[in-house]
Amino acid sequence: IGVRDIEKAKSFYTAVFGIEVKNQSDNYVSAYLGDAHIELEQDSPNRFPAWTERNIGTYKNSEFIVSDMLSFLAEVRNNGGKVISEPVERPWGGTNAEIADPDGNIFLVSQEAKV
Repeated sequence: IGVRDIEKAKSFYTAVFGIEVKNQSDNYVSAYLGDAHIELEQDSPNRFPAWTERNIGTYKNSEFIVSDMLSFLAEVRNNGGKVISEPVERPWGGTNAEIADPDGNIFLVSQEAKV
């Protein structure tokens, strides 16, 4: 996940998603969310040209499952993120919303249908 400020991003992802940081350098954080590996990366001299334009503020093909959509969205807002698409109940069950982190990276968030 491309970010502009690694410390700000780490704070957001720790507060909102509860990531566990395993390793960090000046431009990189390696963390886990359960069994999923999450990498936060800041631009550096080692990156390809135009890395920032291609990697920061783009749609990420990732979905996060949450147990309480409204509480989760409140945490996103309280920690500097944005709700891009408000929760929508889907005909196949469950609820989806789209969020953006403080750098504009967009993710799908889902809550399974309550039975």
